Amino acid sequence: MKRSYGIAGNGRASTHLQAYFRLLKIPYKLWHRCSGLRPEAALGGCSVVFVLIKDEAIAPFIAANPFLKGKTLIHFSGSLDVEGAYTMHPFMPLSESPLSLTEYRRLAFALEPGVSLRRLVPEFPNPVIRIKKGEKKLYHALCALGANLPVILWQKAMRDLSGKFGIPREQIQNYFQASLDNFGRDPARALSGPIARRDAQTVAADIKALGKDSYGKIYSAFAKTYENN
Repeated sequence: MKRSYGIAGNGRASTHLQAYFRLLKIPYKLWHRCSGLRPEAALGGCSVVFVLIKDEAIAPFIAANPFLKGKTLIHFSGSLDVEGAYTMHPFMPLSESPLSLTEYRRLAFALEPGVSLRRLVPEFPNPVIRIKKGEKKLYHALCALGANLPVILWQKAMRDLSGKFGIPREQIQNYFQASLDNFGRDPARALSGPIARRDAQTVAADIKALGKDSYGKIYSAFAKTYENN
């Protein structure tokens, strides 16, 4: 039986999957809350349905739509185990902008051991990483830690370096890019500055300079964590 694909949801993950499908010239049906259609009317004829909605809504959505029974159901959550649905977590922070076909093909998907990407979506040539069912929450926590916390810090630093000191955005981005480049060349030795050289006096001065700014506590926590590891 030929596969036919449907997508429930119209957020960022859905937008990227739609873009990938279009680049591969794979037809699909789309349903979302603002589509004006019932889920069954839009997705009833699909043999494979991607449920790309908020994590807490995935299981209720499946339970509320009995027509999904017997279909291959796939979600993109990296931390959830949903009965009757396969996990296929994109191992990449997804931006608001679509990627090229080459970039999409390089994107790895996290699947449970024994689950075949070729059987789920034969058209996808993507690499696969394996995450056991009992390890998903830790895996996802580490993904969120590594991909999102640095962005929060960069956003804070950019706001203040630009707003208080007038440093051009391009120069700030170059500064951050140099740090990322250092990590790419040698992750174990990429850290620089007073935390790396264990300069407690300068670290303390930095924290004092931040004053009542809540990021002072974050700086302190990072320094103590690094010192204790």
